[in-house]
Amino acid sequence: MEEIKNILISRGYTEKQALAIAPELLQIDNSLQKGFRCWLVSEEETDYIVEGFKLSELKHKFDLTYPAALLTIDWLIKEPERAIKSINRGIK
Repeated sequence: MEEIKNILISRGYTEKQALAIAPELLQIDNSLQKGFRCWLVSEEETDYIVEGFKLSELKHKFDLTYPAALLTIDWLIKEPERAIKSINRGIK
C-alpha cells in the first residue's frame, strides 16, 4: 500500500487523499486489476465499459482522475443500482 500511496502522491494526490484512496484501490474488482497495475507502472489508462458507462467518458464528464474513475467503475460492478442513480444525479 505504501508504494501505491507514493505513486498517487507523485501524480498529484495529497498525502491525505492518497491514504484514503489507496486501500480502496487495493480492493477493486479482479477484472480491473490489470488496468490499475498498468496505470501504476506506466500511467497508461485502460478503458472499461460497465453498465453502459465508459470509464473515459466518466473521467471527462466529471473531471475525475484515472483512479477515481476506476473506483467508479468498480462501484458499478459491485453496486450497480446505487452507482447508476448517483452517476445519473451527477456524482461529485
